[in-house]
Amino acid sequence: MTFREVALVHFDSEMRVGFLLAYYRSFGVPHISEVLVASGEVTGRPKKRASDTGIVIYEIIANGFESERGEQMVDLLRRVHRKVPGTGDDFLYILISLLVLPVRWVMANGWRPLEQAEVQAAHRFYQELGKRMGLKNIPPTYDAASEFFDHYEAANVRAATANRTLMEAAAQLTAVRLPAPLRPLVPTILSGLIDDRRFCEAVGLPKPNSIMTTLVRGTVRLRAARTAQRPLPVKARFVPGAAGSSSSYPRGYELREIGPESSSE
Repeated sequence: MTFREVALVHFDSEMRVGFLLAYYRSFGVPHISEVLVASGEVTGRPKKRASDTGIVIYEIIANGFESERGEQMVDLLRRVHRKVPGTGDDFLYILISLLVLPVRWVMANGWRPLEQAEVQAAHRFYQELGKRMGLKNIPPTYDAASEFFDHYEAANVRAATANRTLMEAAAQLTAVRLPAPLRPLVPTILSGLIDDRRFCEAVGLPKPNSIMTTLVRGTVRLRAARTAQRPLPVKARFVPGAAGSSSSYPRGYELREIGPESSSE
């Protein structure tokens, strides 16, 4: 599967950054962020929520839609989203974020640009995921998905208290992973990583600083240049259920542990 190799092997690190940026993105839409704050998952258990979001997608990518594990994760997504208020465009936006932002990140910062066939494979994966979740009006091409993403944000991203609440929780989670001297710089680092003035203002991050943005992107591109000189990896770092696949589950995990506490209801 082309997308499996892209996401889990050849561009593993770049895709992880892209997925993280996609995870943050709905924090900039007030009517979505208010629902997330009310649920208490992002603010009360930010590490588990972030990890579980990644695990669900990685499980489906690694195992395929027809596998037992893949089907369980798609079913989890259906059950969770049945309980969440929102329009079809809101759910479509969240899905499309997982497609568009990782692709854009790799194209701008990867050790090589994605080939058209790889972009198309990514689109087919999320198109299929959207269909299995019961979403309607899924953009038929990657370019159409990218256009939908930009138009949705232009109409819906704006400042709100709930946005800032979610980003503060995310920033605290990022801070604990960094050396103590760097922790006060987390908002500025995140702003440089995101590099989107409108979104940063909406979630209470400082405006992107050209020096920090250059430093962050320069570090990423230096790593990409080094990666391009090394032999391509042949094995995925993500191993479903295994220890080390997620920092939230250092001893490994069972699928029944993934998702909100109420997801089995």
